Amino acid sequence: MGIQNRNIATSILFSIISCGIYGIVWAYKASKEATSVANDEGTLEAILSIFFMPVGLFLTEKKFAEGCAMRNIPHKDNSIIYLILGFCGLGLVGLALLQKDLNELAPVQQ
Repeated sequence: MGIQNRNIATSILFSIISCGIYGIVWAYKASKEATSVANDEGTLEAILSIFFMPVGLFLTEKKFAEGCAMRNIPHKDNSIIYLILGFCGLGLVGLALLQKDLNELAPVQQ
């Protein structure tokens, strides 16, 4: 389980500058890292995060919460919030929230 600590502001800025291309890569990597907490490859979640972000982030968060529960890591399941944000056109905000949760877990794993 390798989780990379990313600067959220820089990631959002790169997403805007690259017209969303960096956001696609970021969504893919964040989904793969979050599902790895549950010892899952997360291929479906990562692909959905690219093509249909609301559902991809929803499923990713479900797996992430499940993995945190398996490892006794305190974490609140925010999957409904990600789904609502995604359907309101704020998928980048949901991605930033997921990255915040991953950043909190990253130092524990290093």
